[in-house]
Amino acid sequence: MSKRIVVSVISDLVTDQRVHKVCRTLQENGFAVSLIGARRKSSLPLNERNYRAGRIHMLFQKKIFFYAEFNLRLFFRLLFTRGDIFLGNDLDVMPAVFLAARIRGKPVVYDTHEYYLGMPELKDRDGVKKVWQTIETFIFPRLRYIYTICDSFCDLYKKDYGKELKAVRNVPYRESPGNLAVLLPPEIESRLPRDKHFLLFQGAGINPERGVEELVLAMQYLDPAQYHLVIIGGGDIFHIIKKMAEKPELSGRITILPKVPFEILRAVTRRAHLGLSLDKPTNINHIYGLPNKIFDYLHSGVPVLVSRLTELERIVNNYEVGTFIDNHEPLHIAARIQEVFGDPARLETWKLHTEKVREELNWEKEGQIVIEIFKQVERENS
Repeated sequence: MSKRIVVSVISDLVTDQRVHKVCRTLQENGFAVSLIGARRKSSLPLNERNYRAGRIHMLFQKKIFFYAEFNLRLFFRLLFTRGDIFLGNDLDVMPAVFLAARIRGKPVVYDTHEYYLGMPELKDRDGVKKVWQTIETFIFPRLRYIYTICDSFCDLYKKDYGKELKAVRNVPYRESPGNLAVLLPPEIESRLPRDKHFLLFQGAGINPERGVEELVLAMQYLDPAQYHLVIIGGGDIFHIIKKMAEKPELSGRITILPKVPFEILRAVTRRAHLGLSLDKPTNINHIYGLPNKIFDYLHSGVPVLVSRLTELERIVNNYEVGTFIDNHEPLHIAARIQEVFGDPARLETWKLHTEKVREELNWEKEGQIVIEIFKQVERENS
């Protein structure tokens, strides 16, 4: 009988590419997967998948009540869900996952997508951070199977807890662009720029200190006849960005699109000429993190302009697929964008180099690490 894996995550199942890839990979390799997520009022419809997926309908939408309600309801759901292995994604589901698994005597696997206590959302919120720190310091040392998104996070967690983590980068499948043709909905197709340099910033988590506000302000220094910025996604400051883009001096320069299923996001990304990832080096999570969007851009053949952060520098310099900003002044960002398009030959070279990224950094390879982890769990808990 196939081992049953119950996967929990608090994010929107429609836009969380990492969780989908993990679930799909496990299902295709002989495990029976059930995924549980949260359904907010703004959640997109859930499409059919090759594994079981369902969502808990949430009453509360505000953060502190939302997290408390989700963990309480998830805990009782897990107590009565058939499962042999419990996989928790990020610290915000681990209270429920860890406690339910302990009660039922089942092994726990932890996929930490962030260096959670270093997130900017916890900055200057000592009380909230203390709660999550208490949860992490209790649970983390008691876990045997943990993986994360990059080598830098592995090093940080080893320093904190003396544990060896495995890195599983959140990269797309290596698929031929010709096999990814998706017909965009007319309401999206009609809003994408034509005959201009298409700048793209994507992300379901457009939150503070991502550099998006400065990017928006930078557009006033670029010729609107030549440059157009598309921001697509959601997040804590998404509504602020929308208001900023409505200012007269930015009129006609920026298109704001809400989050969409990742198949449509990929189709939009392939239209872009330059992908942007501008996280500020103001917190540990950003300094050592590896944003998902960087691989979405590169796998779509789109060169990048990014912040000088540890993991991003490693990727961009190793593969020669883009360049960097040196600060977050809007005028500087605008100047960097102009420099990129001022050298078409270099831009084309960067684009050609993205193929090597697809060849070497893809889910067909990273997914094998996931399988190895769960095969180990299966062996040691039979």
